[in-house]
Amino acid sequence: MYRTLEQWIEAYRNKGALWIHNGKKQAHALLRSGLHSSGFFNSRLVIADEEMLQEAASDLVEKYIGTGRSIFDVQVVVGPKTGATKLAELIAKEISEITGVTCCWASPEKVEVNGQVTAMSFSAEEKAIVNGRAVLMCEDVLTTGGSVERTVKAVEAEGGKVLPFTLVLVNRSGLATVGEKKIIGLIDRAMPMWEPADCPLCKQDSKAIPPKDNWAELNAE
Repeated sequence: MYRTLEQWIEAYRNKGALWIHNGKKQAHALLRSGLHSSGFFNSRLVIADEEMLQEAASDLVEKYIGTGRSIFDVQVVVGPKTGATKLAELIAKEISEITGVTCCWASPEKVEVNGQVTAMSFSAEEKAIVNGRAVLMCEDVLTTGGSVERTVKAVEAEGGKVLPFTLVLVNRSGLATVGEKKIIGLIDRAMPMWEPADCPLCKQDSKAIPPKDNWAELNAE
């Protein structure tokens, strides 16, 4: 292992990829799910560091092997675009190096209707990759599990068999499973989340903003 859970949290902090609300009028996070939060792990900054992401992929594969499942069972690694695309590629590369057998990867795109993500869709080439093969799911940050569940449905629709685990960089959901798939995370740390109407920070006149696109603003206050 490159890092323990606490060491991975510290690595995010050192990377400037962990933000916690200061309890004042500082803006707070508007998540893609529509929920509001007082904390955010910005895995975009980790994904941009390929060396660090490779270490993360290696640790995730080691944790998967620790479940007792055979790594030889994994034929394809799938992670939804765009957050988990590079992670899926590096996990597949790590598995290929361990087993000596090529492990493929794929990354389906979001399908949006009226601005809402309703499904995930594979390219024609990726459909052929997942068809009839054993698929291991991955994700960068798991908040509600919606992206993973939609990706599982997309894999199964193309004839893939989804293995009972999901590898994630950060599990901030507080959940142990998503869609009956056990979550294996480098960081397993629940963050407060509220519906907009119940958000205590909004009631303090703090504005909710998408964190990844406003990272400098969040961290400047």
